[in-house]
Amino acid sequence: MGARRAYQALVDSGTELVTAVPDSLLAPLHRYAAAHDDVEYLQVCDEATAVGIAAGARLAGRRSLVLMENSGLRRACETLARFALGHRLHTVLLLARRGAFGEANWWGLPHEETMHPHLRMLSAPTAEVDSVRDLPDLLRRAYATLDTGQRTVALVANPPFVAELRSR
Repeated sequence: MGARRAYQALVDSGTELVTAVPDSLLAPLHRYAAAHDDVEYLQVCDEATAVGIAAGARLAGRRSLVLMENSGLRRACETLARFALGHRLHTVLLLARRGAFGEANWWGLPHEETMHPHLRMLSAPTAEVDSVRDLPDLLRRAYATLDTGQRTVALVANPPFVAELRSR
């Protein structure tokens, strides 16, 4: 099962806390994380709140990950900019890629158009996640970048990864 393997990648990477705004693309991972106890899963209703809690957890010495759709990047931008650029307090984001090539919803397209400019503005290195198989190494590298204290990191969950999450 794709969601189980993705969750195991979180466990193996040392992720201790997932703060999440649920979305339909990453829903299998959200459900799996909420049902298991190896990683604390905290669902919130706002992306800025998810980032704030993850940053606070980092201050407390915990390894955290923010799960949200790329549309939430705009909502979290002030918090990310204040923490990352102003205070050098960085987080790792796993962003569901709404608006990718082949998007079936007209309203999804602007999310793709605004994601890249926002990530550049935040000086956030970005890696594309195309397969659950790639997630362990990408998480390891994302946390290595985070641990240097140099950057917030965004992992972008592409459609093949999302499809794999849904596999049994």
